[in-house]
Amino acid sequence: MKYGSVALTLLCLFSANSFANLKVITASEQASLNEIEQQFSIDAELIKVNDKFSKLNKRYYDLQELKESIAANEVAYNELITQLPNKILAKANLAQFYSQIETNVNSTANLTQKSKIDAAAIERQRVIVQQEYEIVEKQRLDKSQQLFKLKTDIINRLLADLSKSSSNYKVNLDGSTQCSKYQSITDCLKKSKSEILSSTRNDSPFLNDKSVLLSYNVTDASMNMQGKLDYKVAMNFKPSYNSKIDTVLNEKLGLRSAMITLVSNVKADWYINGIKVGTGTKLFHEVPLGKHGILASYQNSDKSSIEKIEGNGVFSYNFNQKTSAVNTNKASNSVERLSPVAHKPEPKNGKTKAKFTLLADNTTIPTPSPKKQETDKKQDYEYFIGVPAATPQQNSDFSTERLR
Repeated sequence: MKYGSVALTLLCLFSANSFANLKVITASEQASLNEIEQQFSIDAELIKVNDKFSKLNKRYYDLQELKESIAANEVAYNELITQLPNKILAKANLAQFYSQIETNVNSTANLTQKSKIDAAAIERQRVIVQQEYEIVEKQRLDKSQQLFKLKTDIINRLLADLSKSSSNYKVNLDGSTQCSKYQSITDCLKKSKSEILSSTRNDSPFLNDKSVLLSYNVTDASMNMQGKLDYKVAMNFKPSYNSKIDTVLNEKLGLRSAMITLVSNVKADWYINGIKVGTGTKLFHEVPLGKHGILASYQNSDKSSIEKIEGNGVFSYNFNQKTSAVNTNKASNSVERLSPVAHKPEPKNGKTKAKFTLLADNTTIPTPSPKKQETDKKQDYEYFIGVPAATPQQNSDFSTERLR
């Protein structure tokens, strides 16, 4: 037998009839909910701070590139110093060679100063963005507290109504089912009764499989020659508070969470409301219902949006997969013409992306990069005559030069 039309009819009847007396949320409670939504609207603030965070992430990435340029200059300087003894012995183009070293030193000094200024500015902006995110989260927390209070008031009202001895839940159902052409109307209705009751209990938030049936009356029934049975049934139940009411309340008040899927065509860094939640092409993350700022970051690009989460969903952010080489010689072109500058080995997956988080989250603290081999700063820029020998061979060459 078919029961597909039963569920459809039940939905229509519940909205038109059954909730006339019993309502999960009354008109006044709905008005209170609307007032809370308006009072704690975070749309504008969330859009603003999410945009600031995107720009901050871009500036941090630029700072990392600046540091890479400084590291490349240091490598170039060390190569030049290595060549210096031979240049001195050859006595050829020494002025030009010293000029190249001086250009390198000045470039490194300028880039280092800029990196310090940029790092300080980024830190100041990071503090501001963090404070703005905390304000948004504070509003979100205050809103949740107001919603929980409203939920408590609604539950107390429902418990008071449902506990009354006079409380009952009437359902008038118009339905249809397919019977055998050789079956009587009475036999078909008897076989359909359990399914009708089960569908009615499942579709109502005030009923469950333990709800007591107070009365069940078939008020009308007719069957055509093909065995289709149309009927009208009047049912009366004893309603009770159950988990389905709690589920409905959580959905209407936005107090439940949802599992969202974050998808990208690259291994992006993912942030929700300024907090890093992971890196990858596909992540699963649970968030409370409501509006959230989602940001995906890959290399030097960010994509973000403000999403109203009403249930489980998939959010996709795709990027152009272009691995741009890091030009580490921008500040020392003259050096490059005479002596190739050693490039910093590039990771297999492209540039090293800047990783940091605004709010406390131990899982997003970046692993410190291995420290580069540092030279004695007192000797780094002693590039004129009299530079100390760095190797036994250099010591021998310098001694030979002095004997001449």
